[in-house]
Amino acid sequence: MERFVRQTILPQIGGEGQRRLRQARVLVVGCGALGTHTAEALLRAGLGHLVLVDRDVVEGHNLHRVSLFTPKDVGWPKAEVAAEKLREIAPDSHIVSYAAHFSPELAEELVPQVDLVVDGLDNLETRYLVNDVCVKYEKPWIYTAVLATYGMIMPIVPQKGPCLRCLFPNPPAPGTIPTCAQAGILGPLPQVLAGIQAATAIGLVLESEEVRPGELFYLDVWSRKAQTVQVRRASRCPTCVARDFQFLREASRSAVLCGDAVQILPRTPTKLDLSALAQALAPLGKAEVRNGLLFLEIEGVSFTVFPDGRALLKGVSHPDRAQALYDQFIAR
Repeated sequence: MERFVRQTILPQIGGEGQRRLRQARVLVVGCGALGTHTAEALLRAGLGHLVLVDRDVVEGHNLHRVSLFTPKDVGWPKAEVAAEKLREIAPDSHIVSYAAHFSPELAEELVPQVDLVVDGLDNLETRYLVNDVCVKYEKPWIYTAVLATYGMIMPIVPQKGPCLRCLFPNPPAPGTIPTCAQAGILGPLPQVLAGIQAATAIGLVLESEEVRPGELFYLDVWSRKAQTVQVRRASRCPTCVARDFQFLREASRSAVLCGDAVQILPRTPTKLDLSALAQALAPLGKAEVRNGLLFLEIEGVSFTVFPDGRALLKGVSHPDRAQALYDQFIAR
């Protein structure tokens, strides 16, 4: 407890609060800037159990805002790199990582085992899935999003306040919401919102009355303007009122990710022989297996192919086109 003495003297924490943090289990979905900064802050605060999930690999453009990653990490799975670095920071904490897509199946497996879910995501589609599974199993979670110079955060506690679909009733049409690749992102922004998210997570673990479910906090770090709005629970919300968990049933195979990438999932669970696939595709373009992944350059499109059949495509903007290229070259 000596390591946390500056924290335990706080009346909001105390020795009992520190012990509860040590026992708590938190799932971080997404290991980019927002997720890794939140995870690090929680571990430094004394969190005892952490689960990390991310489907992507470290890229050069991540480095200006993710303090855990360095140039030598480029090309390696984010979840695995983050777990390795975080174990050095908190060797006494239990850290588990999944370099995988947060599918309905994985959501149903992991969420019942944790006390809280925090947001490190870059797309609304997966957030609707997180919302469904957390409401289903009555697990609190924190919605946090960042873009350009601003961010927003809202604690969601099932049965005690609104859920994400009370705030955003329906998913937006593809291409209608700008990504950080289009609007940009200020380097320090994710760290600021991650700090607020980590503090909110600690408050939820300790059941603090100061954390108010459904309180949406907006902050622009460039203009230093802030606003707080209390979101009301929608009387006809399909998720938290009707308990219709649409996104646990309907998993899309494609998703547009921040960074101009489209992810495509295999139709059925598989295990690819990446070396054999590289050999077969070599006549069509550049094909190289490194760091346990297959990197392809075909027809001006970059593929990153994972052993489980997932692929990230860059150089193509429309999910349908990305799906067609995947079916043509990967799922032949």
